[in-house]
Amino acid sequence: AVLALALIASRVNARRPTPIDPFTLSEPWRRSVADAQSAQRRYREVTRNTAQGPLRTRLDEIGAQVARSVEECWQIARRGDELDETLSKLKAPSLTEQRQRASDAATRASLDRQIAAVDRITATRDDTDRRLRELTIRLGELVTQAAEIVTSGHDSDELGNAVDEVVIQLEALRLAVNEINDPGEGSAGRVQTAQ
Repeated sequence: AVLALALIASRVNARRPTPIDPFTLSEPWRRSVADAQSAQRRYREVTRNTAQGPLRTRLDEIGAQVARSVEECWQIARRGDELDETLSKLKAPSLTEQRQRASDAATRASLDRQIAAVDRITATRDDTDRRLRELTIRLGELVTQAAEIVTSGHDSDELGNAVDEVVIQLEALRLAVNEINDPGEGSAGRVQTAQ
């Protein structure tokens, strides 16, 4: 019975999402998550005093998408942080030094492939960072639009569509980063750590 309870508890814990804690990440990933969380807090403040009714219902639906975007941002940032760790383990300067000292063609060719893989991972990491920052800035912009809707009573459909678009872009970015981080996928996953 104890074993069965432990198994059930482990399954429940496995399904529970990891709490979002930007301070477990290095920069710039920490800042991106913190910015997304800040946008979510501001969104809640903006919509908190909206009277019950169709507008409040729609704003709450959009709020759920804002929360989803924060979760996506968190997942992307964790993967980006892992990319940084991978890059530090690959020791690109060491590979370059080894390449300069290599005397045979086979060793040089192998090191060239490793250096090229590191360059691809670095480019992916930098692109992920740039795109994530752009999307968190866009999320902040949408919070400002929400404030405008609350004060003016304008239609919230445009805001909802814009938030949905941000979520879709974040999902696509997360999937792309997951592909790079999967050791079974592509040449980047097969790069050996330099000694």
